[in-house]
Amino acid sequence: MLVVVLGDLAIVAVAIAGLFLLKEETGDAQYAAVLTSAFATISTMTTAYFGIRAATNTAQTSITGNKSEL
Repeated sequence: MLVVVLGDLAIVAVAIAGLFLLKEETGDAQYAAVLTSAFATISTMTTAYFGIRAATNTAQTSITGNKSEL
């Protein structure tokens, strides 16, 4: 989880730096593109982490068996 949070923070930092580096003449479309890309990347990485975690927990439970059923 720590790696995901640190990765998300790194993406936010790069997005903010990118916004400051854009020239004012570029227009709102460029700002929207940077923010949309950052949001999509953070969402994808976080969703992948929780998806893999859920699959791992399910597989582990099915292999070891649910001890509460005994």
